[in-house]
Amino acid sequence: MEKFFPEGRRLGLFRLIYATLILIICSFLAYRQLFQYKQFKEQERKQGQRRIIRPGPRGDVFDRQGKLLIGNKAHFSAKLHLDSVEKEIWRRKKTLRNLSVELMKSLQAKKSLTIEQLLAHGFDDSNIKKRFIRISGKAETVNQEKKRVSVYLQTNRQEVEQDQKGNWYCSLKGFNPHRSLSLQILNSSNEIEVNLANLLTVSFSIDDQGYAIPAYPKENDDNKNVLSEIFTDEPNWDKTISSSGSSLNWEARLSVVQKYTDIVNSHTRRKKEFELKELIKHWREKLLLPIELATDLKPKEYAALVEGIDANSPIEVHVEAIRYYPFKEMASHVLGYVGSGYEANPVGMSGSDLATFEIKGRKGKAGLEKVYDEHLRGIDGGEIWRVNPDGTRYDLVDKKISERGQSLTISLDSDLQKVAELSIEKMVDLVAQSRILPDNDWRKTILRRTNQALIGSNEKKVSAQLLLSAFKDAPFPLDGVHASTVAGFQGTPSDAQKLLNLLFAKGVLAKSNHQKEKFELAPPPLPPGAAVLIDLKNGEILALASKPNYDLSQLTPFIPQSVFDQIQRKEAWLPRAWHPGYAPASPFKLVTAIAGYKAELLDANITRKCDGIYRGMECHVFPGIHGEMNLEDAISQSCNVYFYRLAEKIGFQQLVDTAKLLGLDKNPIIEVPQLRDSPIVPDPNWKKRRIGVRWTLEDTFNISIGQGGLRQSPLQMACLAAKIATNRKIFQPTLIHSGKSSLPPSSNLGIEKRLLDEIIDGMLKATEYGTARRCKIKGISIAGKTGTGQWRNHNMNLNLAWFIGFAPVEKPEVAIATLVEGVIPQDNVQGGLTATPIARELLEAYFTKKNAKLLGQK
Repeated sequence: MEKFFPEGRRLGLFRLIYATLILIICSFLAYRQLFQYKQFKEQERKQGQRRIIRPGPRGDVFDRQGKLLIGNKAHFSAKLHLDSVEKEIWRRKKTLRNLSVELMKSLQAKKSLTIEQLLAHGFDDSNIKKRFIRISGKAETVNQEKKRVSVYLQTNRQEVEQDQKGNWYCSLKGFNPHRSLSLQILNSSNEIEVNLANLLTVSFSIDDQGYAIPAYPKENDDNKNVLSEIFTDEPNWDKTISSSGSSLNWEARLSVVQKYTDIVNSHTRRKKEFELKELIKHWREKLLLPIELATDLKPKEYAALVEGIDANSPIEVHVEAIRYYPFKEMASHVLGYVGSGYEANPVGMSGSDLATFEIKGRKGKAGLEKVYDEHLRGIDGGEIWRVNPDGTRYDLVDKKISERGQSLTISLDSDLQKVAELSIEKMVDLVAQSRILPDNDWRKTILRRTNQALIGSNEKKVSAQLLLSAFKDAPFPLDGVHASTVAGFQGTPSDAQKLLNLLFAKGVLAKSNHQKEKFELAPPPLPPGAAVLIDLKNGEILALASKPNYDLSQLTPFIPQSVFDQIQRKEAWLPRAWHPGYAPASPFKLVTAIAGYKAELLDANITRKCDGIYRGMECHVFPGIHGEMNLEDAISQSCNVYFYRLAEKIGFQQLVDTAKLLGLDKNPIIEVPQLRDSPIVPDPNWKKRRIGVRWTLEDTFNISIGQGGLRQSPLQMACLAAKIATNRKIFQPTLIHSGKSSLPPSSNLGIEKRLLDEIIDGMLKATEYGTARRCKIKGISIAGKTGTGQWRNHNMNLNLAWFIGFAPVEKPEVAIATLVEGVIPQDNVQGGLTATPIARELLEAYFTKKNAKLLGQK
């Protein structure tokens, strides 16, 4: 008999299973909600929040009188938050996708496609023509060398960008509709691609003559199997014509960003064109931050933009603090500048575990800005935002205000610094005006520089001589087109223009009009110079001038390439005032005199005869003579023979030891970045290492008058004058104004005071009647020493003009050193004629200012 079982018994097992599963799921969810809540809440916080760090304004820098040397000013820029235009980007992407599909259908409808047909279609389409038509490929390799690709459109050569790996591309700007359309590509591999504004890409092959072979639909050979042989697909364009969704995304974003950039352009009259690589970099690295549409808005541009844009516009005008240099180029090497490389230090800010974006701050890169970077930099602030899944922000969570950095007061006197720089400028202008041009020595120098530039360029067959002759013979300045025609350049006019810009940066070429890219042969640059003035009471440096220098206001908020080239061509980066690269010349005779006293082999009253030459070594008056000279006369008249004879008597070792005792083998330590070069006090070991030959008596004679391998800086020589003035073995200069009225203790120079006075008497006589008499100032006694040195620079034998000294003699207050370099051999600079007048103007300014201050106090 058959038994009946109710349906519920059959379902019971399944109910139990389902109940168990539901219980497990509920338990799991309860565990997640109750016991793992904090963990997931923390994960949600980290994934859904982003931190932005904003640097604090840097501190101010003042001179000793409280005048502002470095401050901050408002920097206005127009920016766009990409999250505010998301819908516009989506709509633009949809439009571009439709355009891409329509274009692809029209091309795929053809049985064959020539590159000329494709280009004609692109030039007729306004959307494509507005963006670009780009051809790309790889260069042909011959003997393991990548050949230079040439592209000709309607026989006109086009600009081609090519990297070292041989990858090249060419953007076609337009064509002549009245001529037949033709394209030829030389020295490229067989496969090329044509990209129409990122809407689609078409592949072509080229023949041996460089002409593109028409493209046809191709069969799909991928994943062939038995079925594919039975059911054969029709040939299609899939392998020839392709489109990328990613490219369309970027094109949509770029189109919207350019739309708002054009709005800014219309109000500011700028012509900013956004580049895709600029947008991609921002999107991938700084999406949370607004993208910059226009930077460094001038007051009129700022006013026009604020007034012109709609209140609901996503364009925002931002203001941030950038460095402000009211004196522009004055003391540029000392003050320094700021640049990239800033590392945030968000002390006291929450969100250290969040993904963080930093608004670019500025870090000290040179001068006091670099040495006192930690002191001057502000305290960082910032914000924490909640963000959408795509990374765009929508809600502010936390905010901390950034704070200004500490101020700094330095020892420079801006009035004296200005006098020093203007005096150098005036003197070097006089030297340059006396030149007779063209100068053959300078022509040889620029020929060498041109050869070096050509080695690193694509123009392997161009002669430097021919290129320079083109500029020499031209009746007007040349641009890249003219130069490439005359000199026979292999590359395009654009390649030629790049080479001319490089030669401009090297000082070979000059621009008569900086607004136009036209060049002519550059004359020799102005002679460089330097001046140092030190307060002897406390070692504070009152003036530290180097020429040529550069306009600091042009280096903020960034250094444009054109400004960098201008500085480079003038060789203005070098801080000559403390660069130890100069033969000290006759001022070193003071060291020789001290060495003679220390060796007890010098009596100031005993005369030595100067016949104009001694053991084959000439005096500066040769073929004239000085006759009998004592120490005072030898210093005042700067007699070489007197010091040759003294050096022969005391020997090189005593000279070297005395120079080192005076610290001439070490750079003075001041508050600027230390240079790689060090001063040189040569000895037999140094000469053996340097040129592999032994020391001779001629070497001893050379260093006794400050020549040979000796190398010192103007700052070092000013310190030498200060040590003689104060009878101190150690004299430490400083750039920081502390208000101290005395120097730290130091031992003396190791000779009797009366002997040191005999040296000073010679220096006094030099300014009264001798080689330094152009430094004479009525009512002020000045101890001075001139020098005219010889050195080699740029493969030329050149002169150096020196003056060092201190004043007043009775109670020294300041020490000074001035230097002027010759640039070409005909720059016959001399210590007494060239360097001494600079020192006179600077000393006169110091004492005039001091006396005016005393009168004011009365």
